Amino acid sequence: MKELSLKGRVFPSDLNHQGSVFGGWVMSKMDKASSIAVENIIRGKAVTVHVSEINFKQPIYNGNIFIIYTEIVALGKSSITINVEVQVTNHTTYENTEVTNAQFKFVSVDERGNSIPLESVLRPDLPKYVEKLLNK
Repeated sequence: MKELSLKGRVFPSDLNHQGSVFGGWVMSKMDKASSIAVENIIRGKAVTVHVSEINFKQPIYNGNIFIIYTEIVALGKSSITINVEVQVTNHTTYENTEVTNAQFKFVSVDERGNSIPLESVLRPDLPKYVEKLLNK
C-alpha cells in the first residue's frame, strides 16, 4: 500500500549549477522517507544497506513541491524492501508527476550494528498489508 512519507518544497540552496535539484539531494530525501516507512513497522534500529537503480525521469526545480510515497514490498529475515516514488506538483495544473523512483533495502540492527531478526522488533500494530508480507 503506497503511503505518503515526506513532503516539502525545493529551495535555491538545493539546486545545482544547471538550476535543477542535485541528484544526491533527491536520494537523501528518498532515504529519509524510507526510514520513516521502516519506523512505522519496527521498534528498533534499521540501516540502509542497498539502493537499486535510481531513475531520474525529470528534473526538479526551485519552488517545486515534492511528495515522496513509499511502499513496503518485501520482508526478509532481517530486511525490509521499500519502493520509493518522488512526485512533484505542477504550479499551474496542480497535477502530480512522477520524477524519480528507486527501491531501498534496510536491515534491522542491534546497538552494535549487527543484523537481528526482523520478527524480534516488529510492532504489534502492523498494517494488514505488511502482515500479509510476513506470510509469504
